[in-house]
Order: sequence, then C-alpha cells, then structure tokens
Amino acid sequence: MYSPESASHKLESAAARRSSWRTAYAALLGDSDERGLVSHTGTSANASTILSQNRLRIAFVVVGAAFLGTLRLAAAQDIPRAAWLVAAGYVAVVFFVGAAVRSAKRAGLASFVALVLADLSLIYAAVPIFAAPSHFAAALFLSLIALQFAHAFLGVLPALLVVGGSVLGYVALVTDAVERGTLRTPATELWILVLYLAVAVYAIVRQARFNRRLATIVDLFAHAERGDFEHAYDERRDRSQDGLTLVGRAYNHLRGELAALVLTDPLTGCLNRRGFEQELARAVARAAREGGGAEVGLLAVDIDRFKRVNDTFGHLAGDTVLRELAEVVMHSARTGDIVGRVGGDELVVLLPGADLEAAGVVAERIADVVRAHHFITRRGRERVTVSVGIAAEHVRDPYVAHALRARADEALYVAKRLGRDRVVLWAPGIRSQATPPQTFVAVEQDAPHRSGRGLRRLERAD
Repeated sequence: MYSPESASHKLESAAARRSSWRTAYAALLGDSDERGLVSHTGTSANASTILSQNRLRIAFVVVGAAFLGTLRLAAAQDIPRAAWLVAAGYVAVVFFVGAAVRSAKRAGLASFVALVLADLSLIYAAVPIFAAPSHFAAALFLSLIALQFAHAFLGVLPALLVVGGSVLGYVALVTDAVERGTLRTPATELWILVLYLAVAVYAIVRQARFNRRLATIVDLFAHAERGDFEHAYDERRDRSQDGLTLVGRAYNHLRGELAALVLTDPLTGCLNRRGFEQELARAVARAAREGGGAEVGLLAVDIDRFKRVNDTFGHLAGDTVLRELAEVVMHSARTGDIVGRVGGDELVVLLPGADLEAAGVVAERIADVVRAHHFITRRGRERVTVSVGIAAEHVRDPYVAHALRARADEALYVAKRLGRDRVVLWAPGIRSQATPPQTFVAVEQDAPHRSGRGLRRLERAD
C-alpha cells in the first residue's frame, strides 16, 4: 500500500546516500580536510596516500636499479643509457610531486594525474628497452600494478586514466612493432589487450562499490562525531560479506552504547542538551514536511527554589529530587513525547503534534502530579513545585526550533515572575524580567486547586 510517509522516507534515504557519496568523493577529491579525513600531523587523506605510495615507487625503482646493476656485473651486459634516463626522470617527478604535497599537506587531482602519467611513462618506456615485442604484454601486467595504486584514491577517474593510458601505450607499442616487422602475430596481442580490459574494468567496478561502502562508513562516523546516531549501517546492501561488512556490523553493535553515552543525561536518564536538540530539530523538520505544516509543542519545566533544596538537604538530595522529577515528568507526558534535561534543574518536554491547548493539558498534569508527589530527602519526604512555560507552533518553516525554545523559556521566566508554581503559555508580546519593561499579554493556566477557573487572560503593564 502506498504511503506518503514511506515514499518520503525512501526519497530522503536515496538523497542521503547520494549526498554522502558526493560529499565523501568531493572531500577526497579536493577538500579532504573535512569530516575527520586528516591525520594527527594535519596531513590530508590525499596527501597521506601520495606520500605512502611514493615510498613504494622509490623502493620499486631502487630494487629495479639494483637488479639491473647485478645483471650487468654478472652477465657483463651493458644497460642502455635510455633506461637510466627514464628511471632518473621518473624519480625526479615522484620527488618533486612528493615535496609539493609534503609542503602543502594537501593534494588534489593534479598530483594524482601527474603520478599516473609518470607511472605509465616509466612502464611504456622501459618495456621496449628490456623486452622483445613478443613479450610486450608485460607492460599490461605492470599497468595492473599501477591500477592498484590508483585504486587507493576514492574515485574512478585515476583508475580510468591508468586503463586509458595503458591501452594507448600498448597499442602504440604493438603498432610500432608491426610496422617494423618485429611482431608477426598482432591478433594474439589484441586478445591479450581484450583480456586486460576485462580484468581492469572488473577491478574498477568492484573497487567503486567498495569505495561507495567505505564512504558510507566514513559518513556514519562523521555523523557519530557530531552526536548523530540515527543511521545504522545496512549490511543487507552488501552483495558479499567482507572486512567492511564486519566494520559496519561492529559500528551497529556499538551504536546504541555510544548513543547512550553521548546523548543521555547520566543523572536523570533523559536526553541531554545535545540529544534533545537533535530530536527537536527532527520533529520540526518532520512537521514542516507535512502538507500545510503540523503542530509542535514544547514545555520548559523548572523546579521552584531548587537552590533552597540543595542548601537545606544537600546536593545529593538535590540529585535525588531531580531524578524523581524526571521520572514524574516522563510518566506524566504522553506516549511519544520526549523529555530532556538542558540545564541544572530545567527539563524540557517535546510534544510532537500538540497545539497550545494539548500542550497546556500536559503541562497542567505535570504541575499537578509534581505538586502532589513526595520527594525523598534525608529529612524524609518533601514537596516541591515547578513552573512551566509552554510554546507551540504550527510549523511551516524547518528553522523555528530555536524560536520555539526561546518562547518556552520566555513563558517560563514569566511564570517565575508571577509567583512560581504555575503554568504560562507563550503569546505575542510576552516579556520576561530579562527584557525591558513593556506591556504584554500572557495566558496563565492556573492550577485548579488555586483558582478553579482553568485558563484566563492577564493584562499587565510594567
């Protein structure tokens, strides 16, 4: 059955996947300092990749030169001067690119292209010197090694450059050999080239899938670094189980524990400020996406004269009162409401889908239950009261979360100013004592035991 919510969720998921892939690709392509892709020395991921690969390149040339030197001594064969010139030019390119990257601590696509061209130039200049035309296929084998170097870069462009350059270089070698008459079986070389292309394309496609999954994991850890644990790694999308699947599975196992550590207040068990602000932002965004917008309510709950509780009974008793208050608020709220602790003795309650009237009912219920509750202290059970500020908004703009918090706090301060132990609904023109004196209109919801009149409108001028 079609559901607008499920369809919207699918579109959001697809957009998130495309965004995470583009962001991770762009980060490694030109701005790899984003999202934690920087080493402890301040070197970007691109730069670290190039520097580590350059060490392997230099080692390869050194081993090759040592082998050629040993061959010359053992077989008394002269090594063509062109071979030494090619090796020296290759080392010079690698050195200068590495020096530039090390100095800037960053590397873009130009650095990778320069090294890809250097690798291919070395291969297709050295093979004709040391191999007979019938063994030119060795160039394609060495090109597969260069392809592995390119795969370390998140993206297919360097790999495609290697494959394209290899095809052109190999075709040039074979064509020159055929024209010289030193190669009599070009059809065999063609089949070798086709086999190379099949292997290279398969490797590129497989690596592209691997890189996409790797980008997903990087994206998950980037969200976790910001305290967002909403998304899990979907291992069902993995066509085969490998090391990345195990990493994603391990992240999923730790995700709940990490969320509890990062987003939960250890004293009350409610969400902490970070966790609550995330939930508020999500609720406002969901409400804004609904056709015509939806209501979102918010309560700011603060214990009256909490300093007196701490001074009279001690801070341990104050912690006990806070813990019990959180339990009372969570039990008094509706199913689906979210409670958080955002200050020392201030709790907030998120009420998705609640207008001012519904939010007022919940706020009054919380105030009544707290008023009737006996809190445990070292002197026995004591009563406390709370002041509650209410704000509600018919959300059409996904950026009203901050305004909603500010309105609830403003109403809370007015409740304190009017004598505490009461519920105040925010209305346009309301001002707390923190703002300059001004005529305001506040809607106070009196406790039934005090007035028995329910809601009434107050006109006040300072």
